[in-house]
Amino acid sequence: MQGLEGSRELGAERPAAARRRLVFEHTVDGLFRFSLRSRLSSQAWNGLKAVGIDLSKPLLPAYTYDTWKRALELTVVDLYPLLPREEGWRRLGQEVVNGMVHTVMGRAMVGVARLLGPLRSLRRLNNTLRSADNYVESRLTELSPTSCEVWINEVMGQPAYYQGILEACLALAGGQRARVRVLAREGTGARLHVEWEE
Repeated sequence: MQGLEGSRELGAERPAAARRRLVFEHTVDGLFRFSLRSRLSSQAWNGLKAVGIDLSKPLLPAYTYDTWKRALELTVVDLYPLLPREEGWRRLGQEVVNGMVHTVMGRAMVGVARLLGPLRSLRRLNNTLRSADNYVESRLTELSPTSCEVWINEVMGQPAYYQGILEACLALAGGQRARVRVLAREGTGARLHVEWEE
């Protein structure tokens, strides 16, 4: 039929490459309205608006990967100008998690993480990451009851950001003295070693 050239059969999925990579509203809300609300300069707030995140208005349901990445790049420079770049990204990863806990979605996730503990929470890491966006995936290799290797498919060129995210997630799940180190970059992703004490 004319005009339906782009239609798909019922149930057919779009190829992964054709899907838009999106970061969900509660992730943006947690970082910028809760965690960093009074800590960014007015220049950074204006920069966020320029890249597409206008915090003076209701947030959109989702933001593109490119918008999110540019917003994070602006933020890390504004918040941590005197720190080495990797340390700034690590801290920003922690801030994302610390802000998320103030959202409805985040509060539910924290409750589950505390019940499960560090290892079982890490086993659910892929689901946790997918609640923030629609493109990050992870795989877990358990090395011991308090040590794992985590592969993440997309780290935005900043594996230290996910180092901070994992440290904060482990702390919320009850892991003591969590240590996360980057083992290797792999294409757009990275492998990280995670360990903690109970």
